[in-house]
Amino acid sequence: MLRLDDHAAPAPVVAAPTSAAASSPPAYACHLTRLDGRWSAGLNQGRDTEIGYGATGADVAEAQCLLRRAGISPGGIDGMFGPLTLRAVKTFQARAGLVADGMIGPRSWKALRG
Repeated sequence: MLRLDDHAAPAPVVAAPTSAAASSPPAYACHLTRLDGRWSAGLNQGRDTEIGYGATGADVAEAQCLLRRAGISPGGIDGMFGPLTLRAVKTFQARAGLVADGMIGPRSWKALRG
């Protein structure tokens, strides 16, 4: 409660400190290379972990880089599997003749890396 009277100055309003690191997604860079006939962005050591909407991290960033390489924009390479990445995954899956379920599993990883 803020009380103002003739003799007192209002108390300053202090905002809670924010952390830029907590509010900003990590930066990922795509370093596309072809190794043993498979594409890699160098972010997840070739894992084919199943990922879907809401997932975060290097596996998602790897998929985003590979989607971009395939000519389908997932939005930013931010490691966050949101609506733009979901749309890109479904578009890629449909073009690759896969079930367009929006989940990246072993078949989708194989097609993305192919």
